[in-house]
Amino acid sequence: MSHKPAKFIGFLLLVMPLLFIAAPTHGQGLQYGLQLSKSYSHMHGSFVTTAAEDITVTLNPKLSSRFSGGGFLRYHITPALSIQPGILFSTKGGRIKEDVDIRGREMEIEGNLMMRYIEVPVLLRFGTWIPIPEPPRYHPPGYTYHVFTGLSIAYNTSSRFSGDLKGDVFGVDFDEEFSNSVRDQFQDTDLSIIFGAGFEYGLSTRFTFDIRYVLSILDVNDTPGVSSEIRNGTISAMIGVLF
Repeated sequence: MSHKPAKFIGFLLLVMPLLFIAAPTHGQGLQYGLQLSKSYSHMHGSFVTTAAEDITVTLNPKLSSRFSGGGFLRYHITPALSIQPGILFSTKGGRIKEDVDIRGREMEIEGNLMMRYIEVPVLLRFGTWIPIPEPPRYHPPGYTYHVFTGLSIAYNTSSRFSGDLKGDVFGVDFDEEFSNSVRDQFQDTDLSIIFGAGFEYGLSTRFTFDIRYVLSILDVNDTPGVSSEIRNGTISAMIGVLF
């Protein structure tokens, strides 16, 4: 049995408590928030598998709509500069619809590759800010804007390839649905770079909106016979609330 999941969970248990440093909130110090996102994922590289001389399957995943969500902490080094670690539950992969050749027979495959991850992104964030005045003075809520970059480490909890294979086999129509776990065909962990921008509205409690792009810098493929490197790519529109 692999010890990689236990090591990854141990890493989270070690690192996350260190982020809760006693500090003032409201613009400086430590804040926390929640986020949900609508994402579009794709995979770089091509799936080219040759199991025998007369069997060739080539799959090129297209954009696929996904969802993710989680929480984050934000520690302000200065009012404009902050570090933002978090934990997200995300789904990646791609949509597949194309013709394949199996022993000289043209078949059509349509399905989804769904890969579920637990991600720990750490962002360096730079933005504008609204000064928080001392009582009894009042500052109205307003907009702030920001850009960010960072890294994300992710653990693959499950991967499933589901869909439909159909075509003509020796003059007989063939149509078969399938759903298979392909967890062992991908690496346990993925490392990605992140960059994006967004805005927030509010004062002490703020509503957030981000557009971010996440791109793997490691080959996630772990399948013998697949000829090229495979990397995840995801663009996300994220909404949330910061306390």
